[in-house]
Amino acid sequence: MIRTISLGLALICTVLFTLPAVGTAEMVDRIVAIVNDDIITLMELNKAIRPYAQKIESAGYSGEKKTEILFKLRTDMLSRLVDRKLTDQEVKKLRMTVTDKEVDAAIERLKQAQMMTQEDLEAALEHDGLDFAEYREKIRQEILRPKLINYSVKSKVIVTDGDIRAYYEKHAAEYAGVKEYHLFNILVTMEDRLESLKARLADGEDFKALAREFSEAPNAGDGGDLGEFRMETLSDQLKAAIAGLKEGEHTDVIPTHQGYQVFFLESVLAPQARTLEQVKDEITKRLYDEIVEEKFSTWIESLREKSYIKTML
Repeated sequence: MIRTISLGLALICTVLFTLPAVGTAEMVDRIVAIVNDDIITLMELNKAIRPYAQKIESAGYSGEKKTEILFKLRTDMLSRLVDRKLTDQEVKKLRMTVTDKEVDAAIERLKQAQMMTQEDLEAALEHDGLDFAEYREKIRQEILRPKLINYSVKSKVIVTDGDIRAYYEKHAAEYAGVKEYHLFNILVTMEDRLESLKARLADGEDFKALAREFSEAPNAGDGGDLGEFRMETLSDQLKAAIAGLKEGEHTDVIPTHQGYQVFFLESVLAPQARTLEQVKDEITKRLYDEIVEEKFSTWIESLREKSYIKTML
């Protein structure tokens, strides 16, 4: 449904477009989007993208690539600002409020997390061109938006036991567990010591004792103990080397960027499957987050469809 812009908004548009410049070099602010009876100005957009634009400017992109990235940033940020206007309008429509006590509590939590005094906070705000009253209003809005989303989206999300069981059964392999390999190694950088090590390994000497004698790695004192690893966390080179090993066997000498290494497979730990009861909370949160994201997108889209939105980048 397309809504008609109010006379008041039309007058605002006229004034903003016709304001005389204070000086010939000064840029006049302009409207970049109309959202029902609200507007978004170029100044608001530039302020929102400034932190990101500064990082892009210093990233060393070529001129054409930088222009492309900055244009996408402006487009994406304007879309986010439109969504913010829509949610702010819903807050007003539903007459949601945030008490001074809630604002005070939020600011105190922030100060504690950042280990800041009130003076530190006000100094930081002044550096960013904000006074404390403006900051309080910003915090109030930041509290209102989650309240709106809780009311309009999250309160309508239900995850049933059937949903949880279906997800568990569909992802059975994920919860079946994976094997872990307990590995030891010996690192040698000098080739003249390598031949002696190979000969003694071939004679069946204890790998851990040889690691303490030969290895130049930090774990030599522990007999070369590397710990337990899942196969997918290992390099392709190491995967191939240990794939055919049985417990108690070692690899051939492997040249690596650190030096020459030999790996010993101490044991293979059987996968520990997790029951539905053990992972129920984990699955519930995962499903809840997925549904909230989906419903939030649908909800925002419904606000857009029944609103008058015009962008003018």
